[in-house]
Amino acid sequence: MSGLITDTSRHQGHQTEISHRRAALVAGLAYVVITVLSLFATSVFDAAEPDNPAATVDNIVNYEALFRGGLAAFIIVLIADVVVAWALYVFFERTSRELSLFAAWFRLMYVAIAAAALLNLLDVLNLVDGTGVSAALEQGQRTTQVMLSLDAYNHGFFLGLIFFGVHLLLLGFVMVRSDDAPRLLGILVALAGLAYVVINLARVVLPDYRDHEDLLLPLLVVLAVPGEFGLIGWLLWRGGRARPGAVSP
Repeated sequence: MSGLITDTSRHQGHQTEISHRRAALVAGLAYVVITVLSLFATSVFDAAEPDNPAATVDNIVNYEALFRGGLAAFIIVLIADVVVAWALYVFFERTSRELSLFAAWFRLMYVAIAAAALLNLLDVLNLVDGTGVSAALEQGQRTTQVMLSLDAYNHGFFLGLIFFGVHLLLLGFVMVRSDDAPRLLGILVALAGLAYVVINLARVVLPDYRDHEDLLLPLLVVLAVPGEFGLIGWLLWRGGRARPGAVSP
């Protein structure tokens, strides 16, 4: 009887290990999708020229298919973010269910805010096409409204990134406490989260943020890239390996 219990315990432990490896792999692959499509979408939306509204509208009109592609890419990114939130919760649940769930909720809040911000880009498309209610507006009025909608999108997205930063802060804290993750990586992830919170909070609340943008954006890159890319690499590596000391079938 004791042998049967031992075998059952080993089997359950092995199944748990496999589920955690799969969660890590799913999170890593979803993060790759997020990274690639985010770079594409960001490059598309950078067509906006804040100091030249007419040129911004022309860019969107001339490359409308690309703009719509960027919008579609961002929608996929947000879906992948939900997958990452779930997979990271599954993986780190055994470290701290409460903190892992808390971290996941902050990532989901980021997704909700970013999705709401994307609605402004749909307004932009309607405005440049002159369809619906926007057909009643003059060209100058539509151009002004396009810029206002782009600003609303940016502010909404930056607000969402504050919640994303809190998610990384909590995740980093969980990783530091976990026996399954490198402590140094947890610190780097937490630093990335702190950078997202501070810099995007400055974007939202400081009226003269653009005067400091040349300093703050490189700082965000320096602090965020090691943690986020390190997390992606570790999740993919972790997803393909058994935890040291894991039970055998």
